Amino acid sequence: MTTTNNKLTSVWKWLADSAAMKFARETQSELRKVTWPTREETIRLTAVVVVLSVTASIVLFSADSLFAWALLNLQTVLSPK
Repeated sequence: MTTTNNKLTSVWKWLADSAAMKFARETQSELRKVTWPTREETIRLTAVVVVLSVTASIVLFSADSLFAWALLNLQTVLSPK
């Protein structure tokens, strides 16, 4: 039984000293230092992102439609009859 305990202890010691555990401890330490946004900030910034995304979509759709219309008309004018 003592041999098994020694093996388990050495495994736990190896795991505690491993690079993965060091990374996990450092990550946890850094996450404690983070200043998380409040609920109101999160809602406000999400609304900004949604509005900007919709605006960009409308602008890109309009530009694409305009170019498609222009090319179609250009094709109609230049095509031999």
